[in-house]
Amino acid sequence: MEILYAVLAVGLGGFLGGMGRWALSLIPRARVGTFAANMIAAVVLGIAVSGPGLVPLALGSGFAGALSTWSTLAKEIGGLARAKQWRVLTRYVLATVVIGIIAAHRGTVWAGRISGTF
Repeated sequence: MEILYAVLAVGLGGFLGGMGRWALSLIPRARVGTFAANMIAAVVLGIAVSGPGLVPLALGSGFAGALSTWSTLAKEIGGLARAKQWRVLTRYVLATVVIGIIAAHRGTVWAGRISGTF
């Protein structure tokens, strides 16, 4: 029964994360939706890692896993490289990595404050 709950938690989180990813893909400006999805997923994953019970599965593996989009990030980086837009590419990659790490850290801090461990 425990496995069933875990599968359901990941499935529900994945469904909600996928719907969020789809909604963000409707943003017309290039790369904005992908960046937003990955940053939100980083915060959520930071929150999820210290959660009790099925929270890491539902929020981390399910929601954040479905919301984040590394394949689209790779496609966008490849497009920038083909277009030889090196400055934009460099800023985009650095912003994604640096802000993503900060976002994940903030998520862990917020989770700690909510749970009283920070």
